[in-house]
Order: sequence, then C-alpha cells, then structure tokens
Amino acid sequence: MVESLLDRMPLNNGYTIPGLGLGTSGMTGREAEDAVFSAIMKGYRLIDTASHYDNEEDVGRGINRAVSSGIPRDEIFVITKVWKTDMGLEQATASFEASLERLNLAYVDLFLIHWPDKDDEVNLATWRALEEIYESGRAQAIGVSNFKRGDLIPLLKEAKVRPAVNQYEIYPGHSEQDINDYCDSENIVSMGYSPIKRGKISKENKLMTLAKKHNKTPEQIALRWSIQRAVIPIPKSSDKEHIAQNADVFDFFLSDEDMNLLNNLDANPKEKNRLRDNMPGTIEHRNKGHRKS
Repeated sequence: MVESLLDRMPLNNGYTIPGLGLGTSGMTGREAEDAVFSAIMKGYRLIDTASHYDNEEDVGRGINRAVSSGIPRDEIFVITKVWKTDMGLEQATASFEASLERLNLAYVDLFLIHWPDKDDEVNLATWRALEEIYESGRAQAIGVSNFKRGDLIPLLKEAKVRPAVNQYEIYPGHSEQDINDYCDSENIVSMGYSPIKRGKISKENKLMTLAKKHNKTPEQIALRWSIQRAVIPIPKSSDKEHIAQNADVFDFFLSDEDMNLLNNLDANPKEKNRLRDNMPGTIEHRNKGHRKS
C-alpha cells in the first residue's frame, strides 16, 4: 500500500504508478492549467486527462510549467484516453498523435481506451493501436476505462500486451467489488474516478461519523478507503485548498471495522442483483444491446 504522494505501486509491465492523482474532467483553460501546476507543486505526481475533456493543451501547459519549475518530467505520470468516436486501429492512432501534440509531451505514461464499444472486434482493433503505440515507447503503459468483466474477457484472450490499468467509477456505496476482484485476479490495477461521489460524499452519515472519529473530512475518509483497497483515486478539483486536503490522507489508517462499514454501503442485495444482471457481459445485458454513454 502506498504511504505518501510520492510512493508508487507496480504495474504488470514493470512500470510504476503513483497511488493518488488529480482528475481534470470538467476543467478547461487557465483553471485546468493552474490546477495541474498547483497539484504537482504540492506533491501530486499523477495527472489524468482525456481527449474528450477538451483540456489536453491546458493540462500540458500546467505540466510543462511544473517541469520548468524544477520537477523532473519522469516523476510526473500523465494519463490520456482515446474517445468512443475514435475507436479502431487507424482512428485511435491518429487520436493519440493529436493528444500527444496537444499535451506538448514526447510521451505519456498511460494511454487508455476511454469506453468499450459494444462490438468486441472494435475494442480489439483499438487495442492493436494501443499495443503499437506502447511498442513505440510513446506510451509507457496501456489500459482501459469503464470496462466490465464481459468487456475484458475477449480483450484478454487476444491481447499481446495485457492492460495495466482499468479506470472506472468507484466510491463508498459504489465499490464495484466484482470488477475490482476480477481486475485483481488478472493483475490489472484499478483506478477510481469520482472517488468522492462528485463532491456528494460529505452528505453520507456514516462517512461523517468516521470523519469525526479520525478528525478528517468525509472526502479524506473516502480517499483513504480507496487507497487501502489498492485502488488509485483521482479526485478532481481546481481549488488549491481542496487539492491539498485530498492529498492529506497518509497520516491515518482505517480499521477493519471502518473498512467493513464503508464496504457495506453498497446497494442492498436485491438492487445489487438487478445491477449485476445489467452488467456488460451478461446475457441479459447483451440481449438489450445497451451501453451507457
């Protein structure tokens, strides 16, 4: 388990990744640039963006400002993603080239498929593009985002390079334990976006109780819960105070009792069964042909 912002955990290709990062979805312009720069100067070493966020140029400027201020580029772990409309071998390759240019970087540390296509063959063609990019050295690792078990199984059967990371939504009350366990079994690191429930986690009574117990905020409790599950949380914020608070989660420990309390916030059994029946990869889900956008 990581014990500081500078600690890293191993990926399945031997590369390492920081255990907590900054998400940038919804931030553009100077707001995004300043948030990235401030986070890096406060000790963050993982920055997450995507072509779909329309902020890669801004994020890149923040990263390069930090590098110009003395932070070595090889200490900063940069993630970007290929969007649903750019799936396929040629399109994904072109999307990556455009992302790299917008970021103004020689390489990224992790390149992800942002969302799975309902057609496994499209996912595989896109993965071939990522494998070629990885082999070129312009991405130090490759992975996926929002993939369920049913999306991963056919990909893993054909992949020459196994996904190093699966990024998906995780917060207390939405633990995604099934896919988390599956990723663990396949040596794929889980990364959690919206780890503080888009700022709504502070309204959860049990989070508030644990926050008082540990003299922390509910957001810090949620982030610590992710870290102790070996899930990398990437909370997004442009507020300098919140960026600092989100990083202040390495000086306390949640007990087994605390962790069980948070784990049990998930939906009741009937609701969990309904959700599981609609997971990509199940017969019920495939018959519906449904895909969340």
